[in-house]
Amino acid sequence: MNGVKLKKRGSLHISFGLIFLSLLSISSYGSTIIVNSIPALQTAINNAVAGDILVLADGTYLNSVLNVGKSNINIRAASLGGVFLNGTNDINITGNYVTFSGFQFTSGDIGLSYLIEISGSNNSLTHLNFSGYYAKKYIEIKAGTQYNDISYCNIEKKPLKAEIGCTIQVSTSPTIPGYHKIRYCSFQNFEGIGGDNGNEPIRIGLGVEALNASRTIVEYCYFNNTGLGDSESISVKSQENTIRFCTFTNQQNAMLVFRNGDNNAAYSNFFINAGGIRVKEANNIFCYNNYFENAGTGNSAEAVTYDFINPNLKNINFIHNTFVDCGNINLGGKGATNNTWANNIFKKSTGNIFTNVNTGTTWVGNIYSGSLGISITSGMTNIDPKLEKNSDGYQGISSGSPAIDASSANYPAIIHLNNIDDDPSILMDIGGQARPVNLTLKDVGCDEFTTGNIINRPLKLTDVGPSYLNKPVVLGILQNTEQNNLAIVFPNPVTNIFQLKLEVPIEIVKSFDIYSLNGSLIKEVSNFENQEINNVDVSDLSDGVYLVKIKTLKFTKTIKIVKQH
Repeated sequence: MNGVKLKKRGSLHISFGLIFLSLLSISSYGSTIIVNSIPALQTAINNAVAGDILVLADGTYLNSVLNVGKSNINIRAASLGGVFLNGTNDINITGNYVTFSGFQFTSGDIGLSYLIEISGSNNSLTHLNFSGYYAKKYIEIKAGTQYNDISYCNIEKKPLKAEIGCTIQVSTSPTIPGYHKIRYCSFQNFEGIGGDNGNEPIRIGLGVEALNASRTIVEYCYFNNTGLGDSESISVKSQENTIRFCTFTNQQNAMLVFRNGDNNAAYSNFFINAGGIRVKEANNIFCYNNYFENAGTGNSAEAVTYDFINPNLKNINFIHNTFVDCGNINLGGKGATNNTWANNIFKKSTGNIFTNVNTGTTWVGNIYSGSLGISITSGMTNIDPKLEKNSDGYQGISSGSPAIDASSANYPAIIHLNNIDDDPSILMDIGGQARPVNLTLKDVGCDEFTTGNIINRPLKLTDVGPSYLNKPVVLGILQNTEQNNLAIVFPNPVTNIFQLKLEVPIEIVKSFDIYSLNGSLIKEVSNFENQEINNVDVSDLSDGVYLVKIKTLKFTKTIKIVKQH
């Protein structure tokens, strides 16, 4: 072991208060128009100019049809959650940069129709609640659109007799990547018969879209008891998507499924008392930094499942994951080629860890305690990993663990998706603490025995969904990091130079600095010009993860950047 690392788990800072409402007041420059009927709201939309805030008075409105063709406007309830849009709703957003917020949908039946359809780009659906509503799909993001954002929404209790269809559908284009985000949302208590029923919480693409690159990110979402709607919590049916920082719990009959499409990644997710990950008609899949505990111990899901359909299951990789007392890891028995399991921890008190051995897997740097169940001749060390429960309630490595500084570098390069701030070099552990750049100095498993602030841990319902449903108000684990879209760094990852685009007047910016992950000031920047901070030179910084912090008169925003050549 090279040197001694001291383990100190930093505190996770959670912000309280309706920060969201205060941000609305600085993100617009038009008029505020208050209406008390759906026809009046439609008229206001038709007459709106950029920057207008259109406010619908609190109350219940039935059978609402809204066509939002204007761009750069904000449509919201007078108070978050104060407006109920029930009955036969039909909401179409064809404009761009539209914010639609604060509404509830709790009673209605639209059969085969979709509740909200997004045909424009850069739109935001936020603080919405869908509960017990009869619809085929609640939200569809149309193919060919980009940068739409669904955040702080709750979707639950889609009725058993509702038309079969996922609750959020991201449709994909063969030529235009979407770059959409679904984040800080809760999905819970789905009704149904389970299995391949078709009521997945999230579906990204369709089987016929398996060659399309979507580049959708699902992050900081909470899945609880959704398996009766469908056996897939998230059904990935397209390419180049990322599932990260999510928590799956209380659903042994539902899994995260790479159903169709290559080049996808899942990292830093928690599967606790839930089904794990299934890979089917897919190749080049990378699952790393994930934590599985009591995962796949029910009757209809496993901790990991390979489901071979020729000619798939090529280059499937599980790297730096931790499995504690899980159900079967089912390797499929046939078809898998060029697969790698590297630097994982397996600990199981009773029963076999693996089943259905295949001949296409390479094992390197793994540690296990328990019964393998299959013959693995190398790359698997039988030793107690010395895990202990940490303050966030999951099993991390302790000071005497043989996992410390014990990783192998012999695994395929992890996919990096264009223009996505992913972590292909595994520079952070599952909690967001820094890992060494040197591959062989990283600790085995998902947890690094090191110091640093915790920015990710198993989510609770109070961390996600509309603020008005969960008290006290908690707006997410990375409130400062992913608070809104008021500032964008591009490109990210960065090579030598990046730009920062602001959606607020430059006059209210007080400072713009770059920090290391441990909070040390690295660089001060002052070359502001119009609404962009141009050509920030970071060529002098070594490769790694940094924090860009923008302070304004109204808010502080922090953006994680990855510097790499």
